[in-house]
Amino acid sequence: MSTPVEPHLIGLETLHADYFELVNARPAYEEAEAFYCGMVEESYSSPKVARLLAKFGLNDFPSFNLAHIAVDAVIDQLHLNSVTTEDNALDNVLDDLRDANDLDEEFPILMQNAGKFGDSYLFVWPSTDDSGNTVGVRMEPQDPRVARVFYSIENPTEMARAIQSWELGSGTSLVVRVNVYYADHIERWFHKGKVPKNPKQAKWEPFTEDGSPAFIQNPFNQVPYFHYRTSRPYGIPLHKNAYGPQLAINKLVTSHLATVDYQSFPQRYALVDPTADKAGSQTGDFDPEHPLDGLDPEDSGESQLDASPSAVWDLEGYKTVGQFDASDPSVFLKPLDRYIKVMAQATEIPFQAFDSTGDAISGESRRVANEPLYVRVENLQRKFGSTHRKAYQFALEVLGEEAGDLTVNWKPVRNINDLNGIQMLLLKRQLGVPNDVLLAEAGYNSADIDSWLAQATPEEVTPVTTQNEAPQ
Repeated sequence: MSTPVEPHLIGLETLHADYFELVNARPAYEEAEAFYCGMVEESYSSPKVARLLAKFGLNDFPSFNLAHIAVDAVIDQLHLNSVTTEDNALDNVLDDLRDANDLDEEFPILMQNAGKFGDSYLFVWPSTDDSGNTVGVRMEPQDPRVARVFYSIENPTEMARAIQSWELGSGTSLVVRVNVYYADHIERWFHKGKVPKNPKQAKWEPFTEDGSPAFIQNPFNQVPYFHYRTSRPYGIPLHKNAYGPQLAINKLVTSHLATVDYQSFPQRYALVDPTADKAGSQTGDFDPEHPLDGLDPEDSGESQLDASPSAVWDLEGYKTVGQFDASDPSVFLKPLDRYIKVMAQATEIPFQAFDSTGDAISGESRRVANEPLYVRVENLQRKFGSTHRKAYQFALEVLGEEAGDLTVNWKPVRNINDLNGIQMLLLKRQLGVPNDVLLAEAGYNSADIDSWLAQATPEEVTPVTTQNEAPQ
């Protein structure tokens, strides 16, 4: 697996261009991460407003994050049940691969990253012992900020190469590592210090410090990267259309919080009447010039203003008093509701996923409302399932096994578990709809259906009309 290849295969210009395409793609992925995690920096049209919010400490207030729902609502419906073949021995090999690489834990994270970033990768390569013998297969999810694949210009469905890059150290000790994976060989490079944009100024050097050759033969004639993506050629974050509504929601929430103090403790005012007679006093009859009236000059006199109900305050010297009304909360809350609806519409996620406080709806109404979500999930099942099947086929090839046909089994998205839905299935059964079709509509996966029907008696498989089955 570590057979060196001749340096004439090296393409420095391609290496440099691929590296900067990876680097230039990172800001969009960072933005997707920020919106998913609710760590978006707020922008304001007025610098004065920004200073005021900073004064109140609201500039660092965590956002009222709803954008992540556009990702989670879809990914939470993606449940991979199994990957199987028609050979029980191969099924055991697949189970060992899954266990050895913790794919039961790693694959859900990979799918979440694919939804969050639009792209995610699975790297598949032999695991060898000290003698170079293959003892297993590494199946490692990789972040799109670290790895990127490139497709053939002539055939966009064919992967031409993949790049992986990471940094070691910082400042003057910074080292940039890069591996480039082709179908027939692998190149390993490093660059001391920050990589200049001008390729003529870059000083890429072959990496051999770990004792392995810098240029290694790839005997599998395939790029060992598998691209999980929501679109082609590169994916789009599932919450991309939620960015705008989320920014509007952040601004509304932050502005509303800035007025809460004034709603709890309103600012008051008093207008002075310049013509008022101020000869009287509201704090007793003590006068510093007449200390013999019995009051202690060190005490402030007892107030004559009574705070009890129906009391009358006699204020001298003021023409009028009042308080400034704080902003009406509905000014913020009504647009907030509207922007949440806009987010649901823009992302094609059912509104109840964003707001579960509304009236309960029937099972049939919920299925109709969730139909766009079901379609998106099933679309991703096909895309991710195809990629996952190819990854497992390549892993079996690395182990020297004949892959054959692999089946990726997902948990069905659509399921019927309410009374009206079950009654409708019973009615369909009376009309002669096959049991496997009804069980599929009820939400059971194909593997379980085949197993149940194989064990069922002919009487159980044949549709039978009984009084108990008739809908009431």
